[in-house]
Amino acid sequence: MASLQIPLALKPPRRPGFDNFVAGPNRSVVDSLSGGLEAGQWYFLAGPPGSGRTHLLSASFSSLVRQNLDAKFMALAAPAHWPLLDQTDGNFVVLDDIDALAGDAAGERLLFNALNRWRDRRTGVLMSGAGRSGFELPDLISRLGQAVRLTIKPLGQADLLSLVRCLVAENEVVLGRGAADYLVTRGPRSPGGLARLLEQLVARALSERRALSVPLIRETLKQL
Repeated sequence: MASLQIPLALKPPRRPGFDNFVAGPNRSVVDSLSGGLEAGQWYFLAGPPGSGRTHLLSASFSSLVRQNLDAKFMALAAPAHWPLLDQTDGNFVVLDDIDALAGDAAGERLLFNALNRWRDRRTGVLMSGAGRSGFELPDLISRLGQAVRLTIKPLGQADLLSLVRCLVAENEVVLGRGAADYLVTRGPRSPGGLARLLEQLVARALSERRALSVPLIRETLKQL
């Protein structure tokens, strides 16, 4: 019997959008972000790492740019980007992983000063993070509390299966029998973790000319 073959082609990097985000119980969050962010308003997208925060922020940023707004995006997980808070302005500022600054006195002060400046200039702000609990500067905690909070809820089993099928279709590969269920039950429970694992599996299946099957998933999980 001929073995299942995977097409020998890699897809370009996934472009985050509202259309390829598996919303599940987060439909109201997606609708709030895609339905039009209000000028001058602040938003805090809260959720654990891997929950899809960066995906939704990237989709929101692309939407703002398509509206010809002066929008800026900063990935604050990298401390080298923190000084940009002193220099960035526009119609909308999008800040990913603001909790990377939590507990760092200088970083918190930079964010606090930037938020005060944006408040005066009526700049819209969309932020993401796990929450406010790690911050120490009382005035900054108060400022963050003024943002409209949008909380990402975890995906259930059926939604995670939908995510796997969506990612598989985007990569134009075929999963072996039972592989999707095995991946969801044995793999990471977060959307980000599943996406990273599937990326590794696709690359390995292509390089080894193997089917993306339960045995391949099992072997890969043992090596992590």
